[in-house]
Amino acid sequence: MGAFIKKDLLVFWRDRKEILMALLLPILIIVILNFAFSGLFKDEKAMQIDISVVQEDNVKKGKEQFAAAVEAKGLSSEEKSVLLAEADKLDPVKLIHDFLNSSDLKDWVTVKNFSEQEAAEQVKNGDLDAIIKIPEGFTFESLSGVLLGETSQGSVTILSEEESSEVSTLQEVVHTFVNTVNTQFALGSKGVQATGEPILPKGGKEVVEGDDGADAYTISQYFSIAIGTLFALFMAQTVSLKTMTEKREQVFNRILLTNSHPLSFLIGKTVSAFILAILQIAITLTVVQLLLDVFPDKSFTFWAGLMVVLIAFALTVGGLSALFTALTLHLSDTNAASGISTLVIMGFGVLGGSFFPLEGLPDPIQKIGEWTPNGLTQTALIEWVQYSHFNDLLFPIIFLMGVFIICFAISVSIFPKRGRS
Repeated sequence: MGAFIKKDLLVFWRDRKEILMALLLPILIIVILNFAFSGLFKDEKAMQIDISVVQEDNVKKGKEQFAAAVEAKGLSSEEKSVLLAEADKLDPVKLIHDFLNSSDLKDWVTVKNFSEQEAAEQVKNGDLDAIIKIPEGFTFESLSGVLLGETSQGSVTILSEEESSEVSTLQEVVHTFVNTVNTQFALGSKGVQATGEPILPKGGKEVVEGDDGADAYTISQYFSIAIGTLFALFMAQTVSLKTMTEKREQVFNRILLTNSHPLSFLIGKTVSAFILAILQIAITLTVVQLLLDVFPDKSFTFWAGLMVVLIAFALTVGGLSALFTALTLHLSDTNAASGISTLVIMGFGVLGGSFFPLEGLPDPIQKIGEWTPNGLTQTALIEWVQYSHFNDLLFPIIFLMGVFIICFAISVSIFPKRGRS
């Protein structure tokens, strides 16, 4: 059996062009795609916006107006006391100032102090991006809205010279914050327990991560795994297609005339495809990691789990190579065998997300893609990158080994047997 494995590896080694294509092409594609899409999926420069807060509202006057409005209501003395006590604890204007100067926004929002006239001039000159205007009566309107249930007419206004993505983001963040504060205070006034601090929406750069603090799965990592597994699948076809030449030159028939078991030929193809696939993936990821640092600051445990999954995937590649080899020998038309193997691999590539992410496709197609060898590998490694729980790898590894067993069993069942005439 060792002689057959050595034969297949030497056949591949002699084809220098095939070696260069198998090793350099995936690396080149990953690097090109990473630089081409990095601007779309990862802003190297954080969003920066300079603003000024213009406060026209008088907080003390607003609370006095609210107290007068409460007194005018037909409420009991106890109810009035509760409302006034709640109003004393609330300062909507201070909350907005604290929010704009909070740690959540400090990385991308700079608040500068100007008068309204100076701020307007700064915006016109382009030195300021926007003005946040707290109008007169804001405190009174806010307190009346959340404590008395009246329709609030006061709202924070954002003024800018021109529309931009930064200003739009600021508008969304500020309005979301104001709505959140109003909702929490309204719940508190109705006896529903509310948190002491309002939940601040997150601004700035968007980070793709889980609510439980999972690590981000970046576009560079996606390309590395997607392209690496796709070219490993093509390795199964590359090894099996060498059988065409051996079939044409009667190599397999001569093997049948010797004392060698014919399955040794099939096992040789399987093992050689496995070895070549794991070498290709390992070299690709090593070079890409050195060039792009796609998996920064990862531990030895992470790399060990990654390699275990990829070894299971390479085993599946070996099983596919055995299946393609058996088809090549079983079918009289070698072009048909080549077409079938190409169709299978391209189908896996499309459904498994090796050509493009599947998020925009219908859910049934996404579910199917998750059961392809490359799709399952991608899904497993997403979980591994984000959470690093070894239990998440058990099922994908077992499933990939099951695919190998099924492919190899089918290959053995259709493989030509010695003694048949």
